[in-house]
Amino acid sequence: MKSTLRTLRTYACALALATTLASCTKTVAPGTTLPSTPDQKFPGGAPITSADLTRTYALPQEPPPYDPSIRREEYARFAWRQFIYLNSPAELNFEGKTPAGTTPVVRGQIDTHRNFASSGDPNFYQNGVGAPNPLGSNQLVWETFAHRSELFPANAPPMGVIQFTSPQYNFANVTVGPKSDMIRFNNLDETTQISQNQIFFPKNPTGTPSDNPYDDHMILFEAKVNQVEYEYIANTFASIKNLPKNTYPSQDDLPKDIPHIEFPPNKDNSQLPAAARSDRESIEVKAAWREMPDDLIKSGRYHTAEALYYVNGANGPEPRVGTFGLVGLHILRKMKNYPAFTYTTFEHVDNLRREEGNPTGLYVITLYDTMNYRLSLHDPPITKTPQAMVNTGTGHFQSVALPLEGKVNAANGYPIISGPTQSKLPSGFAGPIRVEPSQAMTKAVNEVNAEVSQVMANTPGFEKSVWKYYRLAGIQVFPVDETSVTATGEPDPLTEDFYLANTVVESSRPGIQLFKGAVSDPGTRGAAPNQLINERSQPNILQVPGLADSYNTVVMGGCMGCHGNAQYPRPQDAQGKEKPGPTIFNFLTSEDTLSGKGFEVDVRATRAGEPRANTRVYIE
Repeated sequence: MKSTLRTLRTYACALALATTLASCTKTVAPGTTLPSTPDQKFPGGAPITSADLTRTYALPQEPPPYDPSIRREEYARFAWRQFIYLNSPAELNFEGKTPAGTTPVVRGQIDTHRNFASSGDPNFYQNGVGAPNPLGSNQLVWETFAHRSELFPANAPPMGVIQFTSPQYNFANVTVGPKSDMIRFNNLDETTQISQNQIFFPKNPTGTPSDNPYDDHMILFEAKVNQVEYEYIANTFASIKNLPKNTYPSQDDLPKDIPHIEFPPNKDNSQLPAAARSDRESIEVKAAWREMPDDLIKSGRYHTAEALYYVNGANGPEPRVGTFGLVGLHILRKMKNYPAFTYTTFEHVDNLRREEGNPTGLYVITLYDTMNYRLSLHDPPITKTPQAMVNTGTGHFQSVALPLEGKVNAANGYPIISGPTQSKLPSGFAGPIRVEPSQAMTKAVNEVNAEVSQVMANTPGFEKSVWKYYRLAGIQVFPVDETSVTATGEPDPLTEDFYLANTVVESSRPGIQLFKGAVSDPGTRGAAPNQLINERSQPNILQVPGLADSYNTVVMGGCMGCHGNAQYPRPQDAQGKEKPGPTIFNFLTSEDTLSGKGFEVDVRATRAGEPRANTRVYIE
């Protein structure tokens, strides 16, 4: 990894786009949308064209209410249009538009003088970095969103408005302020896939794991939210016990019965205080970044950026800056017609195979060594091997066997990579486990990816674009019950993305990749510290305002099902056992974050167990 500051550059469109064709032209007013054609149900579902890649316009408007006649290809194109918008350059902050010396960009705002073509320059980020501001002027729209530690800062009030404010990262175990020369918009504070495993690219060209996995190239993560969700949380804090705005409650002050949290758009939710109601849309982003050797930085195949990460220091976690490559991107968006959020995920084409076609050797180390299945939280273990019924859009289901319950080893069906790495892992860990392709890639998604690839090939300015090397992995738009996945007859179109997953964000098949129901992470909700429990028949879409009853108590899979476990507060029955509560779809909201404890950073360890991953558990 590299840690460098580069020369100061002038904030000018022409200079920023010297190597990109047609990048300062073909802009249209924000909010402009393409007209729909007779065979399209909504404008965002129309075929992708060169104009989509070179014009500048607002986030694509939401689809109409879910209708089975809306083809899956239309939703896939809608997903691509979201990706194009969010990966366009953020607006430059200069010429007296805002207070001087704050940030070099307007956070969360697209630049109407630049476009998706310009951000595809392999040196996009590097061309905008230089003293005196280490943040850099070339940022993607989503990169400037509020980091989770800004949404829920530890022992500090949320700022409320962040558009012209430098990042301020307040964690429970470290603080990085705007005056630090290490401050960056990308803050990779998570080293695990929701506390379940850690993931690595082997540095060995043969794809063989190193004896010590922490000598390989690790994938790190970050979570961000847009200004709409950020303001909603700030206003929600202000409403608790009628506290003055920006007065952060202590844990003692926090009432036990916090009002039901319902992220915007929510203007019809009469339970919410007026300040917290909004018909604007919440957007969340989860990004996966890989540590980059020099040859990959220079390859021109990755969007790269400098980012914060953390190592062990004499007095706790210490921030460092390195150059990382984007390998996975989740986009979560809540819309009036889609109150359970839509879930879109993209990944790099080289995640599993290198450019020349050889396997990368991508593998995980699990933070548990035992895995069990249950129907629901209080049921006995399942004795038979669970099956995942996968619909790839070809007209029928394919049965995929999950590993046997019990020890995480080759005998129980895990693709363990034999060698010295396995024998050197400490107790409670398992692996290395080869990452296998996601089963979520559907016929419609593959066809639209090919469509977009062809358009890029025929569009000036994309000859050397990094965006040629990213693909849509899938999109979930509406919940569907597990009974639709096991039923005979014509498959429900919604089941095509039932097991939506990304190979670098959801890598372990029993834990996340072929997930449905609920999960007890190691050491939580009755699971032992070395045990993961998958409750495969636990309803997880519950009491969502705006959802019809037929969709509102279901067992969902994939990203939507996992987020459906985000329930706060989680009520208890008369016997004191916890029971499912209303779904809020936000892993970031918990009693800890609402009481001001915030999050802790994960340290990029040098060996397994040093320290054991300390990510705030998402599914509690």
